[in-house]
Amino acid sequence: MAKKVTRTLFKRDFLYTLYSWGYYAAIFASFLVSSFILKNFIDGIREEDILVSAYPLHQPLYITLIIISIYLVIVSAISISREREQGTLEVLFYGPVTAGNFLWSKYFKDLLLGIIALGFTAVYFYLVSCLTNLGFTTGLIKALFMGVFIISCVVSFGLFISSLTGRIRSSVVTLLAILGAFLAVQFAYGALLGLGEEATISLPLLYLRQTLSYIFQGINWISPFAFLSRGLDAVVLESWSLYLANIVYCLIYSLIFMALSIFTMNRRGVKA
Repeated sequence: MAKKVTRTLFKRDFLYTLYSWGYYAAIFASFLVSSFILKNFIDGIREEDILVSAYPLHQPLYITLIIISIYLVIVSAISISREREQGTLEVLFYGPVTAGNFLWSKYFKDLLLGIIALGFTAVYFYLVSCLTNLGFTTGLIKALFMGVFIISCVVSFGLFISSLTGRIRSSVVTLLAILGAFLAVQFAYGALLGLGEEATISLPLLYLRQTLSYIFQGINWISPFAFLSRGLDAVVLESWSLYLANIVYCLIYSLIFMALSIFTMNRRGVKA
């Protein structure tokens, strides 16, 4: 019964999102931005008459994955709160539906949407490779495969945010506040690093930089987007150990946040 309920919820949400214009708009936007980056890269090659990158398609792919991930994390972050706000969650839980059934159906739905988007991305970059003679390398295939696990992290993180909040607006605000805080710490830490060596800055700034370094290291294990950077770095470095380790970390991350989501939803209840 539980598996049947999960499949029913999965099918309902999957078809609803698959037929929505926002999903394809996000994919189109990612390709548009990637095309702009590729155009600048190719124009630079023509002007300088030199190829300066062994991985010319990786930067556009990184941007594409970022945009798709942002879309999916927003969709995941509002998925539970939307059901709460509309009252359908309360109706569902009168039947044989548990928090686990509900959340895993949401997780697999968003993960499959991400995998389909990665399929479109692979076709797009293959066509770009054919038109521009920029190599569609095994590194690019490894990066696309890593994208599946990055999407898993993004979806589980978004569902956790949604499990904490009661309404769509609060879900979006909470998500933006958290991601904004991540970016603010990263920007501040980068700015302080640019000030120079320890001997050239004041003691308070030195303590602040040290504190931000610890926070930044923690964020690198909390932000799902940090796993994307590490995964693509492993591809560029051609390190199988780092590549496989990042996949394992992504799986552990996803399981932890799904467990936290189920726990939070059980504690919070189904009402907005």
